[in-house]
Amino acid sequence: MKNHPSLKKVLALVINQVCFVILSRKARNILVLAGLTTMLLSCSTQNQIPYKSTLVVFGTLVNIVIYHEPHQAQQAEQAVLAVERSFQQFHQQWHAWEQGGIISKINQAIAQQTPITVTNSVKSFILQSQKLTQKSQGLFDPGIGQLVALWGFHSETWQGPPPSQEAIQHWLNNHPSLLDIYFQDNILYSRNPNVQLDFGGNAKGLAIHMALERLKQSGIQNALVSIGGDMKVIGSKNGEPWRVGIQNPKKPNLLLASLSLKHNEAIVTSGNYQRYFEWQGKRYSHVLNPKTGYPADSFASVTVLHPNAITADAGATALLIAGPKQWKTIAQSLGIRMIFAVDHHGKIFQTEAMAARISLL
Repeated sequence: MKNHPSLKKVLALVINQVCFVILSRKARNILVLAGLTTMLLSCSTQNQIPYKSTLVVFGTLVNIVIYHEPHQAQQAEQAVLAVERSFQQFHQQWHAWEQGGIISKINQAIAQQTPITVTNSVKSFILQSQKLTQKSQGLFDPGIGQLVALWGFHSETWQGPPPSQEAIQHWLNNHPSLLDIYFQDNILYSRNPNVQLDFGGNAKGLAIHMALERLKQSGIQNALVSIGGDMKVIGSKNGEPWRVGIQNPKKPNLLLASLSLKHNEAIVTSGNYQRYFEWQGKRYSHVLNPKTGYPADSFASVTVLHPNAITADAGATALLIAGPKQWKTIAQSLGIRMIFAVDHHGKIFQTEAMAARISLL
């Protein structure tokens, strides 16, 4: 950044003065599921004007930032309103536990072992998710809705107790997976009646993708869409890169690293430090390993940088589960080059490509 103070001074200015901050924090109805703090760190001298909107969708803070020319103010406002309407509809349709939505209808049909007709967009997303399940060697699997419910993570509060070992083993014996689903034209079938869809691992990526497509269709060229801290950008922030920070999983109110996002890049963090419950002195994360039936407990957080927000979202989940022993293999299979991970002891694991982009604080 030209003609600017040091990063630490800029951070201080951000906190105390004018720049935009999205802080992830736990609240009863605002569950920020990802681990990024977005900070627009630079203050350009160009004449573009920021338009910002914050709302709550998916039980999570959604932030939209647009930089536009002075004469485009109404265009930006109308574009954001269109995205907000689509988000509300998306939440109703895609939330696994929202009655009347498409996912709820699919889950009911599977449980009753009856076929159900779906739209092309739903079929396409399920097929895309199946490819991610295969490439992640089953670590990312949206077919584990029964397991999510077993642990109580489908509700707004999580307090334990954890399910019994017998209940988990019974689920493992049934081995439900997204890969059990197949199509004949647009008719969906499942080979396993125990499959219950829960796209919490990559639906935010889909929502981000859809939001930016809607903004681009409205003529917006420079924007950031963040859902619970997971985000993607197009264009620039008033002629400069979008500067973002990665939270410290041990101290989520502090930043561990920062980097600049370029046009058409998404960044997603999966962590076990925000959505969890404690039972008898042990913490249980909401990120569940389909292979064991238990929460992931190796990495504290994993950040993925990738052009595709859906791939980044699913990849961060799979890599968090993979842990230090498997993460390189899974990353290669998924085709993800830029990864930044932190274990519970604060040790950092990152790819060379990410190390070249990131600045530790």
